[in-house]
Amino acid sequence: MVFRPLEHNQAYANYDDTTGIVYVTYRGNLDAETSTAVYSWLNGLLNMVGAESIYGEIWDFREVEQFMPDNLQDARKNSRIMNLKQDTGRFPVAMIIKDYYQEEILRGPMKNVPENQRKAIVRSVQEGLAFIKEWHTMQSTSE
Repeated sequence: MVFRPLEHNQAYANYDDTTGIVYVTYRGNLDAETSTAVYSWLNGLLNMVGAESIYGEIWDFREVEQFMPDNLQDARKNSRIMNLKQDTGRFPVAMIIKDYYQEEILRGPMKNVPENQRKAIVRSVQEGLAFIKEWHTMQSTSE
């Protein structure tokens, strides 16, 4: 089963069906249109493969120059809708950042807080993959 990658001016998203990992890379000025396109793609993927086929997600923000105000509101809305429609609690999400500014954007408005152990802010793909593996290990030992 092949799900086509999303290629957008400010985003690229792909699903590795071998590892079950979704990769999203943002770049440039991140606006609501881009956010909507990515969440629409992701919703289509989840409908096609099912949340149980997703091992984790890695969202890379390092090439983002600016988070536009409409993006933050749209991303929160789309994320909330996705969480209500899909069983997204089944997989962890790692968000790669380049600096303190991006970290503050993702912790505050995006509500990525320490209490939400399913999400983590990381500095590299390798760190993201390690977080995803560790999260699954913690889930299996707590069952």
